[in-house]
Amino acid sequence: MSTVIKLFWNICLLRIGPDLVPTHAWFLSTLIVARLTVAVFLLAIVVPALPILLAFNVALISFVVLAAIAWFALYIRHLEPRFSATLGAAAGAVTLIDAVTAVGCTITSGMVQSGVLWANLLWSIVVVGFILHRALASRLWVSILLSLGIALVGYAVTMAALGPALTVILGVPSE
Repeated sequence: MSTVIKLFWNICLLRIGPDLVPTHAWFLSTLIVARLTVAVFLLAIVVPALPILLAFNVALISFVVLAAIAWFALYIRHLEPRFSATLGAAAGAVTLIDAVTAVGCTITSGMVQSGVLWANLLWSIVVVGFILHRALASRLWVSILLSLGIALVGYAVTMAALGPALTVILGVPSE
C-alpha cells in the first residue's frame, strides 16, 4: 500500500508521469471507487448540508467529465492506449490531494479553510495538467489550460444537471 501512495505522491509532486501507473482493470476500478469515496467525504466536510447522494452525483459528474475529455484528447492525438494509465494517474493523484485537503479542512475553519480549498483546486489543476502533459506529449502550459478547461466544464455540467437541487438544498436564493 505504501508503494501505491508513494507512486501517487510522486505524481502529485510532478516527479513522475502516468506511464508508471498500473493499468489492470481491478486497479483502475479501485482507484475510481477511492476517488469517488474521498470526493464525497470531502464534500461532506465542506458542505455538511449536502446529502450523500447529491454529493456522489457531483463527484461522479466531475470524474466523468475528466474521463471523457481526457479520452477525447488522447483520441485526437492517436494515443488511446494511454487512457487507462492517464485516468488511473488522475484518479489516484486527485484522491491523494483530496485526502490531504480533507485533513486540512477538518482542522481549520473560516478563511483558512477557504485557503485550503483554493490550494486544493489549484494543486489538482496543475497535477492533472502535468498528467495530461505527459500522456499527450504536449507543452505543460497547454495541458494545464486543458485541465483548467476540464474543471470549468465539470462545474458547468454539474450546475446544469444539479443546479436546481443544489440551490434548494443549500438555501441559495434563486434570481
